[in-house]
Formats: sequence, C-alpha cells, structure tokens
Amino acid sequence: MGDIFRRIYYLLHRRRLEQELQNDMAVHREMLGRDNTKDFGNQLLLRERSHEAWGWNWLDRLLQDLRYGFRMLRKSPGFTLVALLALGLGIGVNSALFSVVYGVLLKPLPYAQGHQLVVLRQQFAKSNEDNVGFSVKEIQDYRTQTRSMSQVEEFHGMGFILLDDKEPQRVRAGVVSAHFFDMLGIRPYLGRFFTEADDVAGADAVLILSYPFWKKRYGGDPNVVGRRFRMNDKIHTVVGVLPPVPQYPQDNDVYMPTVACPWRSSERMIANRNDRMMLLVGRLKPGVSVPAGAVDMSLIGSRLQQAYPESYPAARGFAAGMDSLQNQLTQDVRPMLLVLLGTAGLVLLIACANVANLALARIMRREQELAVRAAMGASRARLVRQLLTESMLLSLAGGALGLWLASGCLSLLITFVARFTTRAAEVSISLPVLLFTMSVSLMTGLAFGSIPAFSQRLDLVKSLKENSNAATEKGSRHRMRNLLAVGQVAISFILLIGAGLMIRSFIKLQQVNAGYNGENVLSVRVPLNFTKYHEDVDVTRFFDRLAQTLEGKPGIQAVAVNSGAPLAPGRPMNNSFAVEGRGVGPGELKPEAAFENASPEAFRLLGVPLINGRFFTIHDTADAPLVAIISQGLARHVFPNADALNKRISPDDGKHWLTIVGIVGDVKQYGLDRDPVDTVYLPFAVNPMADTLIVKTAGDPMNFVEQVRTAVYSIDPEQPITDVKTLDQLRGDSLAATRLTSLLLGLFAMLALAIAATGLSGVTALLVSQRTREIGIRLALGAQRSQVLRMVMLQETRVILIGLAVGLIGALLVSRVMQALLFKTTVTDPLTFVGVALVLLAVALIASYIPARRVTRVDPMIALRAE
Repeated sequence: MGDIFRRIYYLLHRRRLEQELQNDMAVHREMLGRDNTKDFGNQLLLRERSHEAWGWNWLDRLLQDLRYGFRMLRKSPGFTLVALLALGLGIGVNSALFSVVYGVLLKPLPYAQGHQLVVLRQQFAKSNEDNVGFSVKEIQDYRTQTRSMSQVEEFHGMGFILLDDKEPQRVRAGVVSAHFFDMLGIRPYLGRFFTEADDVAGADAVLILSYPFWKKRYGGDPNVVGRRFRMNDKIHTVVGVLPPVPQYPQDNDVYMPTVACPWRSSERMIANRNDRMMLLVGRLKPGVSVPAGAVDMSLIGSRLQQAYPESYPAARGFAAGMDSLQNQLTQDVRPMLLVLLGTAGLVLLIACANVANLALARIMRREQELAVRAAMGASRARLVRQLLTESMLLSLAGGALGLWLASGCLSLLITFVARFTTRAAEVSISLPVLLFTMSVSLMTGLAFGSIPAFSQRLDLVKSLKENSNAATEKGSRHRMRNLLAVGQVAISFILLIGAGLMIRSFIKLQQVNAGYNGENVLSVRVPLNFTKYHEDVDVTRFFDRLAQTLEGKPGIQAVAVNSGAPLAPGRPMNNSFAVEGRGVGPGELKPEAAFENASPEAFRLLGVPLINGRFFTIHDTADAPLVAIISQGLARHVFPNADALNKRISPDDGKHWLTIVGIVGDVKQYGLDRDPVDTVYLPFAVNPMADTLIVKTAGDPMNFVEQVRTAVYSIDPEQPITDVKTLDQLRGDSLAATRLTSLLLGLFAMLALAIAATGLSGVTALLVSQRTREIGIRLALGAQRSQVLRMVMLQETRVILIGLAVGLIGALLVSRVMQALLFKTTVTDPLTFVGVALVLLAVALIASYIPARRVTRVDPMIALRAE
C-alpha cells in the first residue's frame, strides 16, 4: 500500500519538480557562464527523492494520526456516542433546512435567464387592493407602450370539467397567451407549446398538460399527445406536456390559449377596461433592472390614469409596478425559512459548545498521556494536529449521520413549504447541499476541536506529577468550561423563547371564535358545467333537487348552499356599493364589502347568530322585492349611528336596490388571523353564483361523502364533486402553517435543551470526579454531605444564572425578528419569558444535581486511598 501512495505522489509532482529544477539550472548557467547539464539528472533524482520522502512522511503522519484518532475515540465510546449524536442532530437540521432554503430561495429559476422574468402589478392602495389584475385593454396598452420589456404575456386561472375515459374531473386550467411558455424559455417535455395559430378565433381547441397532472391522471403515458378530451362542451386535443418546473402563480392541471376561455374571449370583457381578471408576466430586455422596469410601469400607469380618469380614480390610490418572478414565488415563505434556518444554526452552536466542553473535560484526563508524548519528542504542533484530527473525524462522521437524518425528514419539510410556494418540488439533497454539509462538518470540527486543542498548556514536570484526581482544576480551563456552559444555557434560552412565543401564538389562534359552528358539517364543492347550466333557473333547479334528495337520507340533518365554505382557501372579492340617500363627496370612496350568496338554511346550519331582523326565507326569490343580509361589522362601519335594518344599498349604481332585512354575526371567512370581512349576503335563489354544498350530519361527516356523490351522479352523471372536507378539517388546514412552524421551533428548542442538559450533566460529573480527593477530605473532616452538595450546586447555579441573563438579552433582540409570525402575542410576552426561564433553570439544575449527588455518596476513606 505504501508503494502505491509513493507512486501516486511521484506522478503528481514529477512535472512540477522538473520545472523547478530547470529554472534553478538556468540561473546557475547565467551566473557561471557555462552549461552544467551533466548534473541535471542527478539533481533531479535527488530532488525527487527529497520531495518524495517529504510527501510520503506527510502522508504517513496523516494516516498515523487517523489510526491513532480512531483508537482513542474507540477507547471512549461514551464520549464518542454523545458527540456523534449531538453533531449529527445539529448538522442534520441545518442540512435539511439549507436544502429547503437553497431549493426555494437561492436556486436560480429553471427558466432561461430567469432573473429577467418579472410580474406586473396594478394596485389601488387606498382601498387595500394590492393586485387588481389587468383587463384586455390594459394588456394591449402595456404591451405597446413598454420600453423595458421584450415580452408581456398574460395568465389567469379557471376551473373546468374534463371528460375522458375516466371519472369526470374538475381541473384547474391556466389560460395563457400564445407565447407564454416561449417567454419562460423552456422546452416541452412532450409535443409542442402553443402557437399564434392556436390563439385566434375559430382555431381548434388545444390543451397542454402539466407534468404532475400527466403523471397522476395518465400514468406518464408518452402517447398522450394527440388524445382528445371533452371540456366546455368542446373537443380539445392534447398537443404537449410541460416539463417539471414550478408553475406561477399556482399549480394547474392543464393549460389552454386565451381564445378557448369563454370569459376571456367574450366581447364584453374585451371591450370593458375595468373588467380586470388577468395577471401579467414579462421579460425584461437585457441590461434592464427590475427597479428600472418598475419606473417604466409607473410611467405607463400615469399615462393611462390621465387618459382614462374614470377607470383609475385618484381617490383609490392607483399605482403600477413590478417585482421579480423569483421574489413573487418565495415572498410568503422567505421570513419563515430564514427564522427556521437561524434557529437550526443556534442548535448547531449548542452542539459545538457541548462537544467542545466534553472534549475539554476529556483533555484533562489525557494530560499525562500528552505529557509523556511531549517528553518523547512530540512537538506542540504535533499534539495539536492530533487533537484536531480526532475532532475532524468526529465532525465528518457527525456530518454523515446528519445528512442521513436530513434526507429522512426532507419530505415533511417539502410538504410544509408546498403550502407557500410552487418551488417546493425543487427541494432535494443536491450537490450544493452536500457541499454545504461537508463545509459545515469541517467548520464544526475546527470550532469545537480548536478550543481544547489550543487551550492545552503542557507543563511536562507538573503534568507527570499530577494525576486525574488533582484537587484543583486549572483556572484557564475552568473559565473556558464555564464560558461554554454559559453559552449553551443562553442559546437554549433564546430558542425556547422563540418556540414559546410561537406556541403561545398558536394557542391564541386556536381559541379564536370564527363566528360559526363547524361541528359535524361537511363542505363539498359542486362546480356545475356552465355549458349545461348557463341559466340561473337551471342552477337553482339542480341544487333544489340535490337538497331534496339528501334531506331524506338517514343521518343528514340539514343541507344548504353557500358561496364558499368558511376558512376555505381564497380571498375576498370586494365590490363597492351605494347607500340610499348618502352621496359621496370629492376624494371619498364608496363603502366596499364582499358579496356572498346563501340559501335560507345556511345561517342556521352554520350556527351564525342573528343579531337583528330575520334570515332569508323560501319567499326571497327574483320575483319578490330584493333583500340582503349584512354582517355586524359592516353595520357598525357603514351605519355607525343608525339602525341598518330596512336601509337600502345598491351594488350597481342604483339599477337595483337591496333592502337590508337582517344583521348576522361576523364570520372569519378568510383566515382566523385576519379581521372579519364586511359582507353582504344575497339570497341564492336571486343570485345563484354559488357552488358549495354545506351538509349538517348526525355523525362523522366523512361517512356521508359517498351519499353526496351518489346523489350528484343521480342528477347528472357527468358532474364531479371536489374539495370534500369537513369544516373542522378546513379550520385545521388554516392553522397548519402556524402549527408546523411551532412544531419545528419546539423540536429545535427541545433538541437544544436536551443537548445542553447532557453537556451540563457530563461536565459536572467530570468536575466533581476530579475533586473526589478534595470532597473526601471535606467529608473526613466532618463536612455534611448536604453542605458539599450545596457547594457544588452553588457553583453550577452561578453559571446557569449568568447564562439566563445573557440569554434574556439575546432573546429580547432576536425575538423581534419573529413579530410578523405572531398572532396577538407580543415579543416580550411576560408569561413566556418567566415560564421558559423556570423550565430551563429546573432542567439545568436537575442535570447538574444528578452527578453532584452521586459523588457525595463516596466513602471518604475509599476516595483518599484512590488518591
């Protein structure tokens, strides 16, 4: 084996040695004026042997250090196991979170020149509408007037029923302009993308399937291109399949050109500047930055506002801008990921401090061994290198263990991140993650290995005289041990405070009164095919038949139809309205509210309280006087000094007037952490723009899903149902992000606490074992065991209290970063700080008490004889 390494070294360095010697000989000839090439071969041979010997000696020493390091770690299985677990857990959580951070935040978009892709935005700031979308006319304006973008393409999402040889399915359809995918710079996985010929009136209807939908629905069938499906009462031909790339702004099942969407291609939408539904994505010209593009957008918006003031009222604070596509894909998850990554970094710091403290204590036991090696000629650099080699072996093994742990928990993190961004699918254990893990392992080894290695001060004579039970510990090591212990306690306190604040926030979020009773209530979306049910009477007839069919089933107590289930994903679609007898002055805005539709049984079924007036009845139809019910918040905001009952409002500038006949309690329709939205409820029979079936059951609602599906198929065999969930499940889903964040922070904090407690216990055990003779003398002279125990515990308590004080300062600074993640919880919540301090103090004292208690039970005579 040695000959093989020598030969490899020789081959690697032969060329460099020849070049060095030729340079030296050239200088020699210039100085002496003669050509002394005769000695070149001998000189080269001597130099080769010299370098080869040096290289082999260096390699031999490295192998010797590695072998000796393995033997020493094997001789200390307890220390090795504890260190491996601490480092493996610390490096593992960092590797797992870095893989998510890299895949979501740092990895370039899988599009050609992805940094040039931007998302355009129009907003009405004063009415809290951050992105109102774009109309067809506005899309044409921005395309023709932009100077910063080479392409501007549109997108909007719709839901349609796809009919093939399988069960009918409601699909999410992305409606895009012809060159949308060409702008992204990607190639189809199968087939082709859209062309301009596909996006003209009268063209054959075509579809592109997304990669996940193709895999799930058709099992990755390569012959799917050319297949024909029925959708929107038309035959659509599949022309391509997308590659597995993140989709913006949402994951879609299929894509179609704009001309195939009945709403986008309607004359009414094309002619109406204020009918905004589309999103715009653009590509900046080379050399144009996002801020420069935003200025260009703002100028175009200003020109449009001057040309069409009625469409862009100044009172609503109109503005146009843009943001990078990468930022748009990650803005919701970025703060949370950075907090979690910082937390994982603190866990690794605790692990390093723990292992460094244990290694420092282990060095004390090896003083005589190191002194003997020094007496036999080993230099200080040689001993330090040996200690660093052992620490590097531990850290690399810990890194391998951490990488294995990271790969095991990665699926959980991907599921967590998928709630916030479509880039979650790009998260994996990639080469950058492997390099990160290796770098962290090496730096960790240097961090915890350098402290005991460079703190070693060998006094040969004194070390050979002393033994492991010396009465006193060296002052410098004692201070270093205490400093590391203080750091562990302080960092643990910071992590526990962060976890405590999130848990407190989660508990408060759970206790929020959502304004309805979701017990034993099933929600099912029944999105009707508009080609069959394009008249209001057809829609109401379908749901009337469905309700009558279900109400006769055993266990079903009530059935209602609503615009949407409470806490289902979505956002409010606000509309302005006029109040009879109340004008709007210059610069003032009309009141706004979310308009929802509900059948007569909806409020009673959901347990929404009636504050004043009445609920809807079966007599509130299109033939009767138009009525509305408003939420309590709207009544308070719009009619603060008057009774809202019997007042009239108009959502269409006076064409139709609605009489307010009831006021109901506020419902947190769009999130437990959001204020209730002012809402106007219309009778479903008057405005049947609702597709959510609400069913109250006598038992577990999920047991009645099949009955609902059968009832729907009995009316229309081609009508699917979607989004089947109980209201309790929807409430749980709305809490999932906060719950998972609290869980992860809590796990990290408990992990840090366990590592810190293990370190404190181990170091205290070593400390008291080194003072066995001293303690034996004290006991022999008459000291009570309780006094000795109190002495040891007072020393440890001082360290713990200092760590708590330092941690308190750090927690006050770090916790402010979490303010955006908290719900009705201050970053200085006194209950959290006091509770965490008491828990950490108790755990640290117990960890120190157990080994301290054990040493006081030693027989004094045995301790003195051992010394």
